[in-house]
Amino acid sequence: MKLSEFRNNIESQKTGENGIKLNSKARELELILNLIKKINSSLILEDVLYSVLINAIKLTNSERGFIVLKNDTGQLKFKLGLDVNGNKLSNHFFNISTTVVEDVFLTGESKFIEGAQSDKDNHPSKSILRLALQTIFCSPLKAENQKIGVIYVDSKSLSNINLKETIYMFEILAGQAALAIRNAKLYEELKIAKREAEESDKLKTAFLSQMSHEIRTPLNTMLNYNTLLYDEFHDKIDEELNFVFSGMKNSGNRIIRTLDNVLNMSLLHSGDYEINPQAINIANLLEELIRDFKGLAESKDLVFNFNNKVKHTIVIADDYTLNLLFQNLIDNAIKFTSKGFVEVNITKNKFSSLIIEIIDSGKGISKDYLKDLFKIFSQEEIGYSRKFEGCGLGLALAKEFAKLNKCKIEVESKQSKGSKFTVVFDKKVI
Repeated sequence: MKLSEFRNNIESQKTGENGIKLNSKARELELILNLIKKINSSLILEDVLYSVLINAIKLTNSERGFIVLKNDTGQLKFKLGLDVNGNKLSNHFFNISTTVVEDVFLTGESKFIEGAQSDKDNHPSKSILRLALQTIFCSPLKAENQKIGVIYVDSKSLSNINLKETIYMFEILAGQAALAIRNAKLYEELKIAKREAEESDKLKTAFLSQMSHEIRTPLNTMLNYNTLLYDEFHDKIDEELNFVFSGMKNSGNRIIRTLDNVLNMSLLHSGDYEINPQAINIANLLEELIRDFKGLAESKDLVFNFNNKVKHTIVIADDYTLNLLFQNLIDNAIKFTSKGFVEVNITKNKFSSLIIEIIDSGKGISKDYLKDLFKIFSQEEIGYSRKFEGCGLGLALAKEFAKLNKCKIEVESKQSKGSKFTVVFDKKVI
């Protein structure tokens, strides 16, 4: 019986034809409803099994009970045994599996025996005779027509119960118990899957960190030698060799940036990224970045301006990730602008929120691509013929770093006209 049908049955039992309350029947039905609430109050499988079994024992005035569940190979496996006081019974006490439990599981039909020692029609098994059992209640545990196990309770004495009503309530309890057990097992599987995924993420992050170190160390050595050689011979080499030195430096730095981006994204996704919020002067941070990018902008003959119209530019944020956030946005603006300008502005809006704008006159972004702009490894141009370097992590990281620092990124862009990226700081962090 479905729980909704059971609830309706309760209401119909509460009032007779003339509006007279049938208190006795209603109390019995409400009892089983309360039991159902109890067994559904937890998603921990061990707790659910215990609650189901102890309540089944009490409901039927039995002396002990057992739950067996189907394992991965389809065989029944002992899961829990309890006595009337809630003490756990070991598998050693479960001696009736080959007689009643397996029959109930195979047929999918409940079995109830009263007076097992005297009723010859029941053909009691050797175990029933040996254990001197008198009353047995046994029902299959079925969730959405799938048999997942069996619940069994018994007693050595004839229980003082209304057998018909107890059987009715026991079957309802078994049906709801099956759903509760199924949900708890699903929850347990999800927890295991989550734990395995987290362990996998940690292994992946550790691997990437180690690989980053192994690649970065010799690469930095090569770049240092490249710089030493260039400083020693730059006035003695021709333009072609000068181009080679420049290419080696740029390629090495590109690899290091890619390693940093991949490792940062991996740390963010595994939840291992730690930040240290502190008071940061945004104007000072941006001025330093402007100096760092000035050479790159000048190499492309771009007008590169910085405008600060705000006196108070202190925010509470993480210095490292905030630096990378603006570094990625400014680098993108210069990279995708072949002529014209790039400018960085600090302003405030009408709500007194601190605003940082990175505006360029570059290639812009198509309307169709805007929705995918911040996705990992996303690039508007793909394949070997693309014009711009990068692995599509810069803006995805910028978005994640913005979340960490309680600010948001807004984008306005028109293809062939340029783009404006706006970083808005919540008043709470200013």
